[in-house]
Amino acid sequence: MAPISRRTSMALMAGTLAVPRIARAESQYLDSQGRGLRGYDPVAYFKEEEAIPGLPSIQTEHDGAIWQFEFDGNQTAFEAEPEKFLPQYGGFCAEGISRGFKRVSDPTVWVMVNDKLYVHYSIEAQNRWAEGIRENIRQGDKNWPELREL
Repeated sequence: MAPISRRTSMALMAGTLAVPRIARAESQYLDSQGRGLRGYDPVAYFKEEEAIPGLPSIQTEHDGAIWQFEFDGNQTAFEAEPEKFLPQYGGFCAEGISRGFKRVSDPTVWVMVNDKLYVHYSIEAQNRWAEGIRENIRQGDKNWPELREL
């Protein structure tokens, strides 16, 4: 395990990294129960344009996370193209990532931009992020490779 940097240590003390550290860097989507998007159906954002809780009886595992779905058809769509439905920045708050830190997100606070799902910590965070959306996406894309490893 890499040593914790001063920046990471300060973020931990501030409580911005309130997610468990996991072995695989790609599996950033997890909540404390191992579910992606806290159990919300990732496909529903795209098909229903809503944040809809998935059912524990309809689930699949991908990239070390359990993904739950509202319908069997959504599970099938996800299994065929999981990368299409995964949230950007590992499901962390897009505004935080654009500002250079990880922060948990609320799966009910989301926006779709160019067929990509971005989730946010709060409505306020989403509104700040939306004020400079193009630059914030550019900055988030730049920051994510380094932040993903923290």
